[in-house]
Amino acid sequence: MSRHTVFDGIDLMFLDVKQETIQFYAKSHTKTFAINHCEEGRIECKFTSGEYLYMGPGDMSLGWHISSNYQHENYFPTKLFKGVVLLVDVEKKLSLFLDTLVTETRIDLTQLANRFCEQSEFGMMMEETESVRQIFSSLYKVPDQIKRHYFKLKVIEIFLLLSIISTTNHEKRSSYRKQQVDIVKAVNEYISTQFMKRITIDSLSDQFDIPTSTLKRCFKGVYGTTIHHYLKECRINAAKHLLQESDQSILEIANAVGYENGSKFTSAFKEATGVTPSAYRKV
Repeated sequence: MSRHTVFDGIDLMFLDVKQETIQFYAKSHTKTFAINHCEEGRIECKFTSGEYLYMGPGDMSLGWHISSNYQHENYFPTKLFKGVVLLVDVEKKLSLFLDTLVTETRIDLTQLANRFCEQSEFGMMMEETESVRQIFSSLYKVPDQIKRHYFKLKVIEIFLLLSIISTTNHEKRSSYRKQQVDIVKAVNEYISTQFMKRITIDSLSDQFDIPTSTLKRCFKGVYGTTIHHYLKECRINAAKHLLQESDQSILEIANAVGYENGSKFTSAFKEATGVTPSAYRKV
C-alpha cells in the first residue's frame, strides 16, 4: 500500500493486495469522505451493521467515515485486489482552496459528499462509466517525477466529474446477508477441494440447503464468477500441475480432475489455456 498527500486533507491511497484478508477499521470520529475504485480483483466489505457489499473491476463506491457502521474488515474472495481510495477530510475547509484552482466552478466538498449519501451514511456503489474509467485507470501508470502534480490535477478532475454524475442512474448496491455469504464460502471451499467429483448446481443446492437461484446469484455476487466457471478453473489448474509434475497419461489426468473422458477434458483445457494438454506438457 502507498499513500500520497495530494492536498492538505486529501490523501490518495493505492492498494495492491494478494492475500485473502486484511483488518481495517475506519476512524469513526473523523468527518472524512471516501471515494473507492476497484481496478482489478474483488473486495468484500463486512460492516458492523451485518451487511455485506462487494466491489469488482470498474466499481466505485462513495461514503462517509463518520459512523461506527462504516467500521469494517476486508476480505478478498479472489485473493487479489488492486484499487485506489481517495480520502477527503471535509473539515479542512478545502472548498475555498479548490475554488482558487477552479475559478469558474465552485467545488463544495460537503455538498458533493452529501448528494451521494442521501439514502445512507455509507453512500452508494456505482458501476463504471467511460469517464470514470479514463480518470482512474490513468492513476496507475504515472512516472514518479510528475506524480505530485499529476495527482492534483486528477483529484480535481474527479471532484468535477462527481459534481455532475447522476446519483440515480448508475447506482449498483447488491448486498447479502451473513447466512448467504457463509453458505457461499462453504460452497467455494467444497468445490476447491472436491472438484474431482461430479458436482452440479442441484447437488450443491441440496447439500447446502439453499435454493438454486439464490446460490447462483450469491456465488456470483461474492466471487464475481459463476459456479460452473469456478469449478472448471479448479479442474484446469489442478490439471496444469499434474501435466507438469507427473507422468500420468492425459486420460488419467482427465479422470483425476473430474472429467469422464479425454476429449471433453482436452476441449475444456484448450478453451481455458489456448493449447492442448499435450502441448502444455511440452512447454
